[in-house]
Amino acid sequence: MNSLTVETVTFKTIERKFFEIGCEVARTLMEQFLEDADQELKDGRDKATLRHKGSRTTTIKTLMGEVTMKRTLYRRINESGAVEHVFLLDEALNLETIGIISPNLAEKILEYACEMSYREVSKAVSELTNQRISHQGVWDVVQAAGERQTEAEKNLVKAYANGQLAGTREVPVLFEEADGLWLSLQGKSRKGSFQGKKELKIGVIYEGWAQRYTSSKEYRTIGKTAFAGYLKAEEFKDLREAKVAEKYNTDEIQYRVLNGDGASWIRTGHDAEGNLFQIDPYHLAKSVVRNVYDKNSRRHIMKWLKTGQFERVFSKLEELKYQCGGLESEVKKLSVLETYLKSNLDGIVSYKERAGIEIPSPPAGVEYRNLGTMERNVNIFAKRMKGGKSWSQQGASNISKIIALKIGKDFPERISALVSGRLSERLIERFEETIKPTKGAVKKARKSIYPVHQGKIAFTGLKQTNGRTAIRSMFDLRPLSEMVYR
Repeated sequence: MNSLTVETVTFKTIERKFFEIGCEVARTLMEQFLEDADQELKDGRDKATLRHKGSRTTTIKTLMGEVTMKRTLYRRINESGAVEHVFLLDEALNLETIGIISPNLAEKILEYACEMSYREVSKAVSELTNQRISHQGVWDVVQAAGERQTEAEKNLVKAYANGQLAGTREVPVLFEEADGLWLSLQGKSRKGSFQGKKELKIGVIYEGWAQRYTSSKEYRTIGKTAFAGYLKAEEFKDLREAKVAEKYNTDEIQYRVLNGDGASWIRTGHDAEGNLFQIDPYHLAKSVVRNVYDKNSRRHIMKWLKTGQFERVFSKLEELKYQCGGLESEVKKLSVLETYLKSNLDGIVSYKERAGIEIPSPPAGVEYRNLGTMERNVNIFAKRMKGGKSWSQQGASNISKIIALKIGKDFPERISALVSGRLSERLIERFEETIKPTKGAVKKARKSIYPVHQGKIAFTGLKQTNGRTAIRSMFDLRPLSEMVYR
């Protein structure tokens, strides 16, 4: 019987084994790179101000597995005269990792966490990388990233309040939408909540629409920015204004169209000249359907609302109160609808159909359509955060900020800014110097006229691990004199 059939060996098994071997080689190279960099920093330091205090070893979880870092600790006196201990390697790497998680691994975890439970993320990361991480480790990464984004937003609002934001992008019209998502809270977070729930506030900003594909009937929003969190009405307004000012030249915006369900917190601070409010078409239709029992009357009411014939709408509602025979439950529903419509009368007619409002022509490649994308955006949050789940208020706010980043544009770049920093120029040079010889060696090996390899068996004299043992076992298949590379 063929030896391969003794055990169940699949391509998946072979692929995984070689992947693990490749990861082990990469870890070894990275460890050597970091060790050389630390040595170079030690040799080039100012010995008068940086006292050598020995080496410390730590382990960082990476896409290719755990990488051991041995770096030197130094003692120095800072500008205020206090004693501090530093790692020059950490400073050169700008290493502000989340716990002991590498930036690449953290980015992958955060991407998965927007759609999966923490346990599912743990399983996915373990299967798709050479690194195992617990669901608690995933939770830690999300909390740390969420807190960093919260701090970044606070700094952005502070900069806006100080007049330090001056966006450069110019658009004639800017579209904004907002809605809330009620989530179940747990533990101490239930205190002060409404029946154990609290509304998470969500906002999006975009410039218009474009066809998703050529000749497609589907459209996508352009330049979308999203933000979310447990915020007070004023805090939400400030964050929205800061997000706009950070990106856009606000002096060039002629109209800002805000779409919402009529909640007072959505409209807070949106009353300047050129600001238009519009009731979300979905919520308007939902309110009519929920409160008007006669289907034929619903159609008439919706038609009159769209064309601004409000007197006919309210007359019809009074008529329906009599037609239902004064039934208390139906009269109450009709009265609720009447109050809702009167409270939002200025936002019922579409912004495109209002008298006295001349909307500028959109830029090339952009269309101005009817608003109503918010429900789809809210569903992205709901899919991840509802469905029997309960949260601490802080935990819900943190994951919501990561989801908001993913909904917006340039998610990888924005996440990268949260979890990784820029290397010092000297380390960039060392990295390039390290990579170039490696590439040259590979290229030279491929062009070799005499392919017979001479030398020691791989990893001779080194500590044996599973990957190294597997590589050495390849050379045990036949004599070295027969081992040629073709």
